[in-house]
Amino acid sequence: MNNQAIPGILSTDAEPILLADKMYFCEGPVWDKWHNRLIFSDTGASEHKAWSETDGLLTVRQPSFGCNGNVFDTQGNLYTCEHESRAISKTDRNGQREVLVDRFENKRLNSPNDLEIKSDGTIWFTDPPYGLGDRPKEQNKNHVFFFDPQTPRLTSVVDDFHMPNGIAFSPDETKLYVGDSADDNRQIRVFNVNSDHTLSGGNVLCHIDNKEWGADGVDVDALGNIYAGCGDGIHIFSPEGKLLGKILMSDAVTNFAFGGSEGKTLFITGQTTLHKIELLVAGSVKRW
Repeated sequence: MNNQAIPGILSTDAEPILLADKMYFCEGPVWDKWHNRLIFSDTGASEHKAWSETDGLLTVRQPSFGCNGNVFDTQGNLYTCEHESRAISKTDRNGQREVLVDRFENKRLNSPNDLEIKSDGTIWFTDPPYGLGDRPKEQNKNHVFFFDPQTPRLTSVVDDFHMPNGIAFSPDETKLYVGDSADDNRQIRVFNVNSDHTLSGGNVLCHIDNKEWGADGVDVDALGNIYAGCGDGIHIFSPEGKLLGKILMSDAVTNFAFGGSEGKTLFITGQTTLHKIELLVAGSVKRW
């Protein structure tokens, strides 16, 4: 699809390049700087996939417990939102997996969807019921959670979302952006991150003008602009919530991640495809 230039973000000649296709339902891309590759979930196949310039597309783990969102910490440990286990897991660099948390107030989580790790090592994640299937819902709300692996303590920091989904910190980590992908509530809200790991504020930053898809993946570039995966493409907003432009895609966009050697490659997962497009700006989190 022909995309319009976005000053400082997307040049006039930038176009998406297809890297892989014929998958089931892709999600949760994250750049793996230790192996110079992209890791992502094929949720429909319960597989972790990897793509690199040298090896192309590989399956690196199967089964993968209904994997969805993924993130690396600074030590190279991979944290994953798992629908099947209804848990957040940690996989170390030797491939050993452990479940970190799967219950809140002695009840099973819904189906953790997306997560982010703050620079202090704490984990923040969303828990909508999208991955429950026919299993009973035990939580009476759809929370945004804070988890401290050192304690370990799980705390609900927001409980008034319809369908909390994509999540990301501002470059200085003073703001937290959370997408709501409910059919009647497609928007991104912004919270102040307090020193005691609580949130305040929660105003609506922007609305998503797509009648079929809400803010799925959410991330931030080095300039503080907010990106949202919204089915028809990537919607890009200023820190004030103004729509700057869109990167339109032919396959329904589920999520995306900054990566590559300089963090200026945007990897985009569709339902069945993986694309990349080159940007003029890097992501805010230094995973490269």
